[in-house]
Amino acid sequence: MRRKPSSLRDRDPSDPLRRVVELAQRARMILDVSTADLEAAEVTLGPFHPTSWHFRNALHEARRSWDRLRAEFGKATLEEALNQAPLTVLTLGAEGHDTPLAILIPIAGQTYRVQQVGGTELAPVQWRITRLTPPLDDGPYYACRLQDGSTQCDCAEWTYRIADVDNTPATCKHLAALTALGWI
Repeated sequence: MRRKPSSLRDRDPSDPLRRVVELAQRARMILDVSTADLEAAEVTLGPFHPTSWHFRNALHEARRSWDRLRAEFGKATLEEALNQAPLTVLTLGAEGHDTPLAILIPIAGQTYRVQQVGGTELAPVQWRITRLTPPLDDGPYYACRLQDGSTQCDCAEWTYRIADVDNTPATCKHLAALTALGWI
């Protein structure tokens, strides 16, 4: 008898739990992107411009899709799915370019933009993490893998709770997400 893989990422894409988590995370990111698009259009063009109306309709459709998911799976199931490690990544950008305009990942039920930044000798792997929708006072944060293999983040959770714990491999939600994706 074969054991199921411990990580959702390692499971078959048809696995029901993996399917729910992936759908919930993808839907949440689409909802957050639609909200950000509408806010940007209204600030730039005004609330009655045709482009703003387009993004308002897109947000309405994203909310309807979210409501259908909530009706199908239940609120508690979706909340649990959003707290899982990221299974999906949304890459936004034009074709033909080496680097995308934006890479979005779900972290603890919120959509974050991640950008790899140039490393240093002390921290060769570094990522800038910014929350997509308000409150925007949540970041940007910088997460890194140090030369000795340890990880650090400058978020409040890591700074005040984890950094003080000696020899504990605990991570914050940002480091946990990047680790789950194999990026740090």
